[in-house]
Amino acid sequence: MLSSFHPTTRQPLRLLGASLLALLCLGGAAFAQRGEDGPDVATLISNGQFYLSRGDCSLAQFYFQEARRVDERNADARVGLGRALACQGAFPEAIESFQEALSIQSNHLDALVNLANTYQRQYQADPDAYSGRLADALDTIRRAEAIAANDPRVQNLKGLVLYQLGDLQQAREALEQAVTLAATSQTLENRDRSIVQVNLGRVYRDLGELELAQQTFRRAVVLDPTSAQAHNHLGFTSYRLGDCETAEYELSQAVNLDPNSLDAAANLGIVLFECGNVQASLPRLERAVQMDGAVFLPPLFTYLARAYLETGQVDEAIRRAQHGALLSVPPSAEAYYWLGQSYQRRGQSGDAQLARDAYQRAVEIDPNFTAAQEALRSLQ
Repeated sequence: MLSSFHPTTRQPLRLLGASLLALLCLGGAAFAQRGEDGPDVATLISNGQFYLSRGDCSLAQFYFQEARRVDERNADARVGLGRALACQGAFPEAIESFQEALSIQSNHLDALVNLANTYQRQYQADPDAYSGRLADALDTIRRAEAIAANDPRVQNLKGLVLYQLGDLQQAREALEQAVTLAATSQTLENRDRSIVQVNLGRVYRDLGELELAQQTFRRAVVLDPTSAQAHNHLGFTSYRLGDCETAEYELSQAVNLDPNSLDAAANLGIVLFECGNVQASLPRLERAVQMDGAVFLPPLFTYLARAYLETGQVDEAIRRAQHGALLSVPPSAEAYYWLGQSYQRRGQSGDAQLARDAYQRAVEIDPNFTAAQEALRSLQ
C-alpha cells in the first residue's frame, strides 16, 4: 500500500495520520519447497509477502529471515525483512535491513521507498529523539526519484515528507503529480489512489483551500468508500465550510467504519456540539475521552464539560473541565475559562472563589481574553 499521513488532530484538536507501507506486488502463499539444494528463496519471499499482506508480520519475518539465510546476497529478502520489522515497530532493525539491501543493490527502488518511509515513521513515533529523520527521509526519497520519478509511490512519499517538514507548496506539487500518476498506474488499486487523494486533501486544507480540500476528500471517498480516514476528513472539512448535515453524516460513517479511531470519534462529538446537537454530542464525547490517547487531547475534555454544562449536569461539567485545564500543555486560557463557568454555575459555598481563581488564571495565560476578563470583573 501507499504511505499516508498519520491521523493527527487539528485545531481545536490538532489532527493525529498510521503510515502505510509502500505498495509491493504480493504473491499468494505457498509452502517452501525443499529440493536437493534446499529451500526455494523465491517461494520463501512469496510466503513472506503473503503473510505481510495479511498483517501477520511475525510470520512474515520468519519467512524473510529464512530467505536471507539461504541467500545472503538477496536484496529482496532483506527488503521484505525490513518491512516485516517496521510493521512490528522495530524501526532501527528495519532501517538496518533496508540499508543492507541497498549495499547489495544500490538502486533497489523498493528498498529506497521503504527506507524513506521508515525514517519518517520513526520520526513520528518519537520526534524529539529522531528529529533528523525527516531530512534522512527526504534525501532517501530523492534518491528514489532519481531512479523512478514517475512512480506514484515516490511522489506520494515525497509529498508526505515535505508536508511534515512544513513545505506545503512543494508537498502540493509532489502530491498533485502523485495523483496524476496514480490515475493511470497499472499496479495501484482504488484504495491506494484514495490514500493519495487524502494526502493531497490535507495539504489543500492546511493551505486554507477548503473547497478544493473538500472536493479532493470526496474523490477519496468515491475511490474507497470503506476508508474511515477519507470520510473523517471529508466530514470535518465540510463542517469548517458550514455544512453540518454533510459533516455529521460523513463523520458518522467514519466512526462506523473504524470505531477505534479517536480522531473520528472526537471530530463527530465536536461537530455535533458545534452544530447545536448538544444532547447527541454527550455520548460521543464521553466515549472519545475514554479512548486510548485522549489524555493528549485536552480540548476534548473542555468540549465535554461545555456539553454537560449546557445540559445542566454541572458536577460532571466541573469534573471534565478540571481534566481539560490540568491536562493542557501549554496551559489553555479557554480551559480555565470554562472551569470558572462551571464553578460559577454550580454556586455552592466556595465556588465563587474557585471561579475567580480559574478566570484569573485564564487572564494570566491570555491577557486579551475578553470573556474571562468580564467574568472576573462580575465576581469582584
